[in-house]
Amino acid sequence: MLKLPGNAEQFLDRHWQKAPLFMPQALGRIRPAVTRNELGWLATLEDVESRLVFTERNHSDDRVRYSAETGPFEPEYLNALPKRDWTLLVHDVEKHLPVMRKLFAHVPFVPDWRIDDLMVSFAAPGGGVGPHRDNYDVFLCQGIGIREWHVATTDVADDPGASDDLALTQPFGGRTHVAREGDVLYLPPGVAHWGTAARASITYSIGMRAPQLSDLLVELPDTDRTNPFYCDADLQVEESIPGFISPNSVDRALRLIGRSNQDRDLASEAFGRYVTQTKDWITPEGTNTDEAENLVEALGHGATLAVHGMARMAWDERNVYVNGACWPRQGENPAWVESMCANRSFRGSPALVDEVSECLIWMLKMGAFELPENL
Repeated sequence: MLKLPGNAEQFLDRHWQKAPLFMPQALGRIRPAVTRNELGWLATLEDVESRLVFTERNHSDDRVRYSAETGPFEPEYLNALPKRDWTLLVHDVEKHLPVMRKLFAHVPFVPDWRIDDLMVSFAAPGGGVGPHRDNYDVFLCQGIGIREWHVATTDVADDPGASDDLALTQPFGGRTHVAREGDVLYLPPGVAHWGTAARASITYSIGMRAPQLSDLLVELPDTDRTNPFYCDADLQVEESIPGFISPNSVDRALRLIGRSNQDRDLASEAFGRYVTQTKDWITPEGTNTDEAENLVEALGHGATLAVHGMARMAWDERNVYVNGACWPRQGENPAWVESMCANRSFRGSPALVDEVSECLIWMLKMGAFELPENL
């Protein structure tokens, strides 16, 4: 876990969705890690979301503009990039390199369904994405190199003229933090920030999923109030059970969209499906019914299946959710699904598989597990 200035309860109370926090040496050396070459290789793949952002400096008037290109990129193009003033960003790294999911263990006080992805960026000296704000919480973990961060302490106006490709703010001073390997900067939603590489550097961004409550309104029409994003500034450590969507989470969603508790079951199901939705191009394929039944039989004899690196799963008091779909729980002890979410694997046993076989067949068909090569 991060070396917090205090404990997790204090962090949630004082900073989560409230105030930025710079934590020197909160991690030490980041392991596992990726190299610049590994990141570049990912950016050449068709199913990987990647971007290049260029910093364009006009020395005659000190004006800085930013432009962006989307991947995939040709290896030759990446190899020919200049020595400075650009950054390469790759999203969902933990889905393509599942070992990188281990970095999420540094924030165990955040419910895992709230974590969206691990974005990794390599910045050449002078590189960055410009001053901007995000709609979600993020932990910016510094790997190799040095990056200078400015964090706004007041509201900052937008700057549409700074880029045709990116939503940026006006430049600002604010608080300055010089991040070296192992330092972590936490930012709540909406706080303007601006990072520039002083030396070639890699940053690991643990970004949170910020559900847009308008998605719930599709299933809960005639709503008078709509806040754009889910928020949980009152989050409690007790809510961070692996995979568990707490009743408090549903209560917050209902309050934010102005609905009564009468809509609770419908809202809970819609919320669980939404927070486990995957992007179309990284949605794992499932099995057919016959294949699923054969695998469940193998699980009943003690086999183990790993959760697919691209799969998203969660559970609540009534349902199990996988990749945006829902299965009603049958009143069984939820320890098995909690363990599966915590370990990203399922180890079978005769009694357990017999109890939850129908759910396992459904999960296999939904793409929850890595499939054996000899299937």
